[in-house]
Amino acid sequence: MRFKKHNFEALCYNTLDCQVIYDHTNHTLYGTGKPSPPPPSDDYKKKWGGASYLGVRNFPGPVRIDWTSKDGHSHRAQIDLSEIFKDELILHRTPIEAIPEKAFKGPAGEPEIFVEVNNRTVTVYMKMFIPTKEPQIAGNSRSHFRDDLIEAWRQTY
Repeated sequence: MRFKKHNFEALCYNTLDCQVIYDHTNHTLYGTGKPSPPPPSDDYKKKWGGASYLGVRNFPGPVRIDWTSKDGHSHRAQIDLSEIFKDELILHRTPIEAIPEKAFKGPAGEPEIFVEVNNRTVTVYMKMFIPTKEPQIAGNSRSHFRDDLIEAWRQTY
């Protein structure tokens, strides 16, 4: 399954300052210039909803990140999503045989791409709503889907 557009979200944790720019937009506007807290819980990633920056055509340029880790060191990175997702393939763990036929006609929908800055580590994730033939939670008729969060790239600075 290929994608031609995506949704984007940036999250900062355990930093003294954090700014993430993508597609000429500061995605951390309210966190720039002040410390970011630690993640709210051990399973915090399970609580990530959908990305808030919608319908981005692949790929308008690198993600530019400027941040200060908890130890006071300043960092700068440029993450090339067009290289990470060069085949424009949806990352997922759903077996192909579990997906209903013709669930995706042509390009798939828009996956969520998350960039997380956590102290000295930057991680890129993808999440996509994938319909399934069978419910994923026994007895729950509204669970005919998976939306696994897949790590695509990680770098510690």
